[in-house]
Parts: sequence; structure tokens; C-alpha cells
Amino acid sequence: MTLGSLNDSEKELFGRLKNDDMISKMREYPHHGTMSVFDHCVNVVDMSLKIADKLSLDKRQKENIIVGGMLHDFFLYNWHEGRIREDGIHCWLHPKVALSNANTHFDLNKKQQNIIRSHMFPATILHPPMCIEAWVVSTADKVCAVREYFANRA
Repeated sequence: MTLGSLNDSEKELFGRLKNDDMISKMREYPHHGTMSVFDHCVNVVDMSLKIADKLSLDKRQKENIIVGGMLHDFFLYNWHEGRIREDGIHCWLHPKVALSNANTHFDLNKKQQNIIRSHMFPATILHPPMCIEAWVVSTADKVCAVREYFANRA
């Protein structure tokens, strides 16, 4: 994984999140094939930061991407055990669950919250990306998901 052109504080933020006990729980849950939710989130952050560099986003925007990207799938359950849960369909439900979990464990700003809540847009049409960081993570999430899905099928 490359971290784009991150400064030391951005690298430290990413390292803190990767080593956080709650975030590490995402390693326990499968996501796309044999990929864990944790590894998928790391991939999304990596791709998002590459896009951020191409767009010349600033330090604060990259920090939002790091936090939102690592927490966008912070739902902490195995969705493969049933795509339809008693409280809804995973595809539409998990951004709300991830945001609730993230808000419980972390102090998030509005942009970071929007990244998490809107990452499944347009499937979550009522919760669109409202900042460039959310658009970046949403786009990276889709590209990574397709890559991971097909990588596990080869």
C-alpha cells in the first residue's frame, strides 16, 4: 500500500486508526470473497488518497478521507450470514449502522460523517455526498469493491 503524499501527522492518524482496537474488529468479518472488511477499508483509503493527490486536496481534506475511509464500513457484523436482516437489507442499512458505530467510538466532524453515511450513493439516494471527500471515498469504494470481488473469483 502506498500512502500518497501524506505528511507525518496524516501518517500518524492513519496508523492510529489501523491499530485501534475497535477498528481492528473489522478483521473478523469477511467482505468481498476472502477479503476482510478491515482490508477493504485500507484499500479504500489507499485509493482515495491517490485520487486526493490527483485533485490536489489539502491536509484537512486528506484527514477527512483517512477517517471516513477507515470507518465507512464500520458495521461490525457478518453481512454474509444474511443480506436481509430483520432491520433491513445490508446494502442500504450498513452506512447508517457504520455511522452510528463510528459516532459512538470516535469524535467525527460533519464531513467525516457524510463520507460514512453517503458512501453507498446512489443506492442511498436520500444521503448524497455533500463534500469532495465523500465523493472521493464513494468512488474509491466502488472501484475497490469490484476489484476485490473479481480478484477473489480468478
